[in-house]
Amino acid sequence: MVERNSRSKKFIDNLLNFQDVKDLELCDDQGVKVSTHTYDVLNISINKIKEKYIGLEEATKKVDFFAITVGIIMHDISKSSIKRNDGILSHSQMMIKNPEYIISEVYEVLNLIEKQVGYTLIKDVRENIAHIVQSHHGKWGKVQPETEEANIVYLADMESAKYHRINPIQANDILKYSVKGLGLTEIEKKLNCTAAVIKDRIRRAKKELNLKTFAELLEVYREKGRVPIGDKFFVLRSEETKKLKKFVDKQGFYNLFMKNPLMEYMIDDKIFEK
Repeated sequence: MVERNSRSKKFIDNLLNFQDVKDLELCDDQGVKVSTHTYDVLNISINKIKEKYIGLEEATKKVDFFAITVGIIMHDISKSSIKRNDGILSHSQMMIKNPEYIISEVYEVLNLIEKQVGYTLIKDVRENIAHIVQSHHGKWGKVQPETEEANIVYLADMESAKYHRINPIQANDILKYSVKGLGLTEIEKKLNCTAAVIKDRIRRAKKELNLKTFAELLEVYREKGRVPIGDKFFVLRSEETKKLKKFVDKQGFYNLFMKNPLMEYMIDDKIFEK
């Protein structure tokens, strides 16, 4: 017996194996892989759907699970293509100054996947996916979300950026090398982060202890083996981001999307032309 979502699963499988999507694992945004952020947006979106509707079955009457899943996979795909082509504008700048690039890329990729799998998306589904991608920056972009799916993704993307897009490097990670005599450049290489991140983490730790110099902070670390890393909000963001990165690295970006709970509710006849 053919599953009612077999074509949907094949389409998403091919999309996840598309090179620009796979390359999201090679794109870094403030110490977090773009693929990790992409999964985070999916997870937050699912939670928002569950909060608003009584069960996923009920939610399918109002939310297109296929469009929202594909839209999330593709929402930052331009970060791969911009990096590959050495683009002058960043993804965020492109969303404001050249949204036509974003939308043309979406349609180009959807067309390629359609050719690979051998079936065509219904026009409304295709346009919904494109709108999700084009509007996911909301008031920080040029296009505002106008569908239920687009609004969910916009809110989820904003929440992910606020809480989980921060390099989880902490002052204690830095001081561990400082006490061994390593300098700034050496620590940058050890932790794979910028000097700006290192200076920010040291500043936060000094502020929590009301210290003026790095030498004073280093002395506290020598005595106690650790120092406060920042205020409560920073600690929350740092710890949650660290857990998220570890989880996605362990489970795998592809696996998390293919096993996401929205998949079983997708119905091919509502997604693809007959």
